[in-house]
Amino acid sequence: MKNIYIVRHCKADGQQADANLTAVGQEQTKQLIEFFENRQIDAIYSSTYKRAYLSVEPLAKKRGLSIIQDERLTERVFSTIQMDDWMTWFKKGFENPDLVFEGGESGRDAKKRIVQVIEEIIKSDAENIIVASHGNLISMFLQTINEDFDFDDYWRISNPDVFLVTDSEEDQLSYERIWVEKNN
Repeated sequence: MKNIYIVRHCKADGQQADANLTAVGQEQTKQLIEFFENRQIDAIYSSTYKRAYLSVEPLAKKRGLSIIQDERLTERVFSTIQMDDWMTWFKKGFENPDLVFEGGESGRDAKKRIVQVIEEIIKSDAENIIVASHGNLISMFLQTINEDFDFDDYWRISNPDVFLVTDSEEDQLSYERIWVEKNN
């Protein structure tokens, strides 16, 4: 059975691809090291966005593992244009997987790319894998396991957060939130 730990990045100073971790985010990387201390980790995958990579880099160094960066794990771009009341439209994007705006990506397309990565990981030899990514993309993936995962569930995901995804012998995926937040 595979154990795939889906990790939302630590607190960052922005949403752009090169956003750094905040001072709190840097401290949270230490919490991730502690959290995974007694767990076997065979491989670490990460979004190419700096905040995701930096979130798992200290853990990778401590374990002597390299990080496999994959552009398919980058955050879903909702739109490249400024939108008034974007939160309303963002919520509608959860309700309609085909909704897409200028320069953006539909939820359905975002799901396809993260599912491709997870399917490849499941076929790999590694048994215990960390996948560092972003809130919206993680939400899109969790919806493929539980179609009831919605906009409100998205807002409950913390920075960082950890979901354990397991596959059964019947190739059925399930997940549970296993992160325990600490006050920062």
